[in-house]
Amino acid sequence: MDWTDVAVALLFGSECAACARPGRPWCTECLVELQQAAAPHLLTEEPPTVAVCAYSGVVPEAVVGYKDRNISALAQPLSDLLALGVLELAETGYSGLLVPAPSSPAAVRRRGFDHAWELTRRAAATLDLPAERLLRSRGRRDQAGLTAAARRRNLADRIRATAGGRGPVVVIDDVRTTGATLGECDRALREAGYEVAGHVVVAAANPS
Repeated sequence: MDWTDVAVALLFGSECAACARPGRPWCTECLVELQQAAAPHLLTEEPPTVAVCAYSGVVPEAVVGYKDRNISALAQPLSDLLALGVLELAETGYSGLLVPAPSSPAAVRRRGFDHAWELTRRAAATLDLPAERLLRSRGRRDQAGLTAAARRRNLADRIRATAGGRGPVVVIDDVRTTGATLGECDRALREAGYEVAGHVVVAAANPS
């Protein structure tokens, strides 16, 4: 028994977002399970896309808990998973500037922070790699709950690069569902002159 969790539960009445165990918003046991979920693998080859975890077990609750419930204790564990994915991508011969996929402005306002940038920044610091917010999203709905076709329509020409440039970049995101967001990021970056070296995501919700 973790007596810190007992004290937190008594004082604040909180519970783990994944297992509902009384105590901290993310308990030690679920943290271990999240770390053990790491199994970086190549999803696609053009461009190479690495998913670090399957979207199962505690992973969905961790992603949602971090970005929508602002469980700050998950920032480093999730960024560490992304760092593993970047290393896996480098094994295939691809690397570059780390660039987060942009969230919709409405989502950033609602959450109070840009979760993808925070995870990208931390992963870059862990690996001593450069990172930059090169992409911005405008005039689109949040993607949650949309079909693949609706995601493509929602994103069409709604992501843009903030500046032109050159050289390889790696696009970072939390979850790959249909690939629509990553594809639109690729379009914007290539039109701005960058070479898309690959993608790294925490998990793939639809690996097929």
